[in-house]
Amino acid sequence: MDPIKNCPDCDVKPGQVHMDGCDVERCSACGMQRLQCNCEDHDPYFARWSGWWPGSLESQALRIDLNEFHRQGYAAMLFKKPCLESKTG
Repeated sequence: MDPIKNCPDCDVKPGQVHMDGCDVERCSACGMQRLQCNCEDHDPYFARWSGWWPGSLESQALRIDLNEFHRQGYAAMLFKKPCLESKTG
């Protein structure tokens, strides 16, 4: 396994929030590339840099390549911040 590294686009350290316009950051609202979406409810702290390319560890665990990981919709499922809906009544 590769060592933990700074983000290859915006150079933030693991655990830090990506810089605006980072090509690597994933959107916490839709799960897709943040640079290509317009989601207003994105949480940059949820999507902070982990030290590994988004989906690389997950695709290895699933034993599929990263392209297949995205094709099957795992990115949208795993990179989205769960909604905590309050239920009343």
